[in-house]
Amino acid sequence: MNFKPTGINHITIRVNRIDASKEFYGDILGLELIRTMGQSMAVYKIGNGDTLVIVEAETSYDPTSRDFRVDHFGFYVESPEQVDELAKYFRSKEVTIMSGPANRKRGRFVFVADPDGNMIEFFYEED
Repeated sequence: MNFKPTGINHITIRVNRIDASKEFYGDILGLELIRTMGQSMAVYKIGNGDTLVIVEAETSYDPTSRDFRVDHFGFYVESPEQVDELAKYFRSKEVTIMSGPANRKRGRFVFVADPDGNMIEFFYEED
């Protein structure tokens, strides 16, 4: 098989409270909601055609349950300064910062958590 992906079409994550997650991804991160599917699924546009799908877990009624999750996903940003600006913004919105902002070999990053603990990385990397 000679499969060479050209990008990521979508990432789907499970969340426990769809309304809190829609507020986080739509209002706080400012992603564009492109469609909902019923009351338990929302699709957000990222970049030029990629999407993030959030779906309410079947076990959302049980706060001790942890449905399958994605480890983390990352978004590129335009500069190391933007990483710091985002960290300041997230603090003002009381978003949990998991790590950073900090430098790495060729860039800078910050990890945050959404309302369900899904980790999101915002990073700048030099060419």
